Amino acid sequence: MRDYPTEKRLLKDRLSTLSLKLPTSARSVLSAAVVVIGVTLTGCATSPQNTTTEQQTFRPENSAQLEIIRQQLEAGEFGNASNQLQLLDASALSPLGRAEWHLLSADTAIGYLDTDAARYHLEKFNELINSANQVQEYRAALLEASLLELDGEFFQAARERDFVSAMLPSHAQDANHDQLWADLMQLPNEEMQVWAEKVPGTRFGGWLELAAISKNYQMTLDEQLAGVRNWQTTHPGHPASLRLPGVLTMLEDIAANRPQQVTLLLPLSGRLARTGEAIRDGFMAAYFESFKKGSQVPAITIIDHATQESMDQAYAGAIQAGSQWLVGPLNKADVEELQSRPSLPLPTLALNYASNDNSYATSPPELFQFGLSAEDEAVQIAEQAWADGHRRALVMIPEGNWGERIYQAFEEKWLALGGEIEETQHYPRVKDYNPNIKSLLNVDSSQARYKSIRSLMRRSVDFEPRRRQDADWLFLVALPDQARQIKPTLAFNFARDLPVYSTSHVFSGEIDLRKDRDLNGIYFCDTPWLLRDSELKDEVEASVQGGQGSYARLYAMGVDAFRLIARVKQLEAFPESRIYGSTGALTLDPQHRIHRKTECTSFRGGEPIKL
Repeated sequence: MRDYPTEKRLLKDRLSTLSLKLPTSARSVLSAAVVVIGVTLTGCATSPQNTTTEQQTFRPENSAQLEIIRQQLEAGEFGNASNQLQLLDASALSPLGRAEWHLLSADTAIGYLDTDAARYHLEKFNELINSANQVQEYRAALLEASLLELDGEFFQAARERDFVSAMLPSHAQDANHDQLWADLMQLPNEEMQVWAEKVPGTRFGGWLELAAISKNYQMTLDEQLAGVRNWQTTHPGHPASLRLPGVLTMLEDIAANRPQQVTLLLPLSGRLARTGEAIRDGFMAAYFESFKKGSQVPAITIIDHATQESMDQAYAGAIQAGSQWLVGPLNKADVEELQSRPSLPLPTLALNYASNDNSYATSPPELFQFGLSAEDEAVQIAEQAWADGHRRALVMIPEGNWGERIYQAFEEKWLALGGEIEETQHYPRVKDYNPNIKSLLNVDSSQARYKSIRSLMRRSVDFEPRRRQDADWLFLVALPDQARQIKPTLAFNFARDLPVYSTSHVFSGEIDLRKDRDLNGIYFCDTPWLLRDSELKDEVEASVQGGQGSYARLYAMGVDAFRLIARVKQLEAFPESRIYGSTGALTLDPQHRIHRKTECTSFRGGEPIKL
């Protein structure tokens, strides 16, 4: 039998503590799924402590209004719900009714991403918790978790959802567990492992252990499947053991239906040969790693695309070899040609992206596109800078189509978040970037004003040039040689304290303490392959000529291409799921384009800080 008095006391303490812990500003615009449990509008759902008629019931007319508002919130009609709440006189409601009014107001505020208003109403609810019924208390705890999710406090949100899960009615537990799992998927793997060791033998520790298995990108498919099975054996009564979360439900099916024959189509001669060879070597490194670990691997046929007259010829060769998947092509024009077809002879993992957005609607269902998209990195930088509290950006991008594509992706995301772009500087490839940076920072305007004042006053005056103060960060797109000149020039122009964020292109891929000390302080995002240690990377760097440097990311791309062929269907079946690979966390959009979210660090002492 459930101990409602004890649960009530625990929830009250928990809500009070959380209200004090919550940050004062949102650090994320991630929309949290609020689990809405049906509100019982009569005394039958109240907790044993509620004894008076006033506490246990709503007035009939208020009951109907509150029920309408709840239904509007469930339908996402936040504007209508807000209007209805304003029409109600909360002071005229019973204590139970006021508790409900504050809950609905908090729910509405969360729908508008207004964390301050939501926090206020939850604090007011907490003052009325002795008059609230059991269902309201559960909902308040879940709304607190949603607030934590909006603030980007995913670990605390997951812990709160675990705390309240045992007190929830059975019909609400699955949705709560799903959101708990989604919160854990936002956390770094190492953080989960550390916390799992701190809370061994607990239900939450079990969640952390399983999530760490799910996110371990160095595991082969068979190792991950064995890890999940072992976890289930040691946690037989855990909620996640009884109902595996997320994509883990598909592991058995993925392993049973992985392709047995695969053709790898890459340019291995001609001007793109070096690129093709790097991807091939990464692909085969992942193949041999799986083979050495005893995993089932497909037979691989490799075709030099430079020897093929057409994609039709390449497909014919792959089919003749008995292949069930084609990995390639690499050339953008070939990917665009495939995208224009109504169907393809084989499921195909293209290693580039088509640029013709208008043809998405006609893209064949067998085509999946994967690559090292700079646009994805620009979007991630915008999200990270916003989460870090920045709002007004300066931008430096190189002249040309490449820089413009990155800028367009950044601009669209940054403005959508609510940020402002104070000025954008398109810089040429020159030896001296001082004029461009002076102009961007308005230092030249400051000096011009000084000259004007001195001319008017006809005497010397004290003067110290200043940079503009209306921007709080700089988005820099630059190659290593350019960035090594730009960063010191920023400091020379009084912008030493201006945070600088960049894409992966700022890092050459090789540690060079002498040259890269000029990059100190630059914050950038790059592949886990370059920012983390792994046995496979060490083997590639030791055994493959050129395994380090500018081609290193292509080796990582080859590794992920091998792992993706067995898991693409997983991404397709679970649109919100991710595969944690060597190039980043991989997701699939409705157009079958695979997007990456990389990991972020900064330069210190002339090298990236290892994660």
